[in-house]
Amino acid sequence: MKDGLKLAALYGLKPHQLGFCGLGSEQNVLLNYLKKKKNISDKEVKEVLKTFQAAYPYYKLIARSNQINNPFDKRIIRAYWTGNGLLDKVRISDLRKMILEEFSKQGLLPKELAFQKAKLIPKNSKPHHSFHVLYIGAITGSPISRDICRPCWGKVEELKIKSQKLKVTYQPLVKNKLGKAVKKEINWDKELVSNIKLGDWISFHWNQVIEVLSEQDKNNLEKYTLITIKSLQE
Repeated sequence: MKDGLKLAALYGLKPHQLGFCGLGSEQNVLLNYLKKKKNISDKEVKEVLKTFQAAYPYYKLIARSNQINNPFDKRIIRAYWTGNGLLDKVRISDLRKMILEEFSKQGLLPKELAFQKAKLIPKNSKPHHSFHVLYIGAITGSPISRDICRPCWGKVEELKIKSQKLKVTYQPLVKNKLGKAVKKEINWDKELVSNIKLGDWISFHWNQVIEVLSEQDKNNLEKYTLITIKSLQE
């Protein structure tokens, strides 16, 4: 449980702090939980994460499709944010149904737009965060940069200890495809991710370092992002 909650909290932290995802961002529940401050319980974190309207419905869908009872199982969270084989078990019909039921609620997408999105869903779509960012888009009305909102992977080129920044090489999103590799400076909270070294592959979300990626997780993140991009071109 805790590993899954921690991973979900890490990926959701920055947009939550900015007020884009979930309720109660001013209370810093996720940050205090990750930094082990104020004795935040697992239950409190789950209640916050359940209000993430662009993530929690996917957790539930992936869990149901794989007969996993706990939507915060680490395998589920890993599937949604970086990708794994659990995504391949989700039927397009179930993904379409989820879009209709979850994203047309009050304050989200107009029912007509949710219906159109569900009807025209690309046939090879996977319930990965890149799919939500690039196909569904913002559902709360807040404008977002797709390249910032998608989970990215980058190779560490420089560690700026004093300023808590990393310089990475990554491929930015240019229209609906990945562009040429460029260097980018991103934020690094060493209290959250301390074990970084030159040459590591890391993931980042909203320009914030999330984790050091294993080779498999890096390959999966690239694989499922490219699946999303290709599906939008077909």
